[in-house]
Amino acid sequence: MVSVILVTYNSEKFIKETFVRLLKQTYKNIEIIIIDNNSKDNTIKSIKEIKKDQKIIKNDRNIGFARANNQGLKISKGEYILTLNHDLYLTPSYIQKIVEIMDRDLTIGSAQGIYYNNLAKTKVDSCGIYLNIGYSGNDIKKIPKENKSILACCAAAAIYRKSALIDIGFFDIRFVSYYEDLDLGIRLKKEGYTNLLVKNAYCIHLRGTTDSYKNLKYSLINKYRILKKYKMTREIKIAKIYDLAKFPIYYKKNRDFIPEYFKIMKNI
Repeated sequence: MVSVILVTYNSEKFIKETFVRLLKQTYKNIEIIIIDNNSKDNTIKSIKEIKKDQKIIKNDRNIGFARANNQGLKISKGEYILTLNHDLYLTPSYIQKIVEIMDRDLTIGSAQGIYYNNLAKTKVDSCGIYLNIGYSGNDIKKIPKENKSILACCAAAAIYRKSALIDIGFFDIRFVSYYEDLDLGIRLKKEGYTNLLVKNAYCIHLRGTTDSYKNLKYSLINKYRILKKYKMTREIKIAKIYDLAKFPIYYKKNRDFIPEYFKIMKNI
């Protein structure tokens, strides 16, 4: 069985299509767990209009992506855990293609397919996560010729082996949102598991509107949280030079973020 954990927060714009596509999976042995982070729109109503008998946990506040997924893991019954973003449209055989490979190789701790960011599949969103020269976690954009071992899976539609998560723990709640999937991938690799890109499975990640201030803040904070967690002293020095050089880019993206930027860089 695959336990699908779908974390929602004001997800009305995408949730119907995401949910309908989930129900059309060729792999039928799934349970769906909805963790709603105190949505103020019609997210839950939209889900119940499609299917009423879902496991739904309604939080009284937005507790973030990491903690919400951990809630779902505690009540899950599946051998595998699929973390599914509210703006992620699965193709019908997505789960089946990945599970078939994971069933054959017990060393695979997590796997994902190719994420495109438009329905026409003309632009790649993610083929996994890597660290760039400044030690920022970036999405791999190049599609490999065959299945490939990667540093970490992007948790928008990653499938994790539950027994591996029991071994190492699920998401580190200190990351709240952003970099939590990279941290999990690193921990899986340290325990000898493989994180795999499955080339013939794909989905559409539309990436709904994001708060650029929040994105910049938590991406920068959590980048250094990971480097400190794994005692990467040399890498921290390189990363700081890299992010200081990127100041004009941060300024262009969101001027309101600049005071927070200096605060973060000062405290590294």
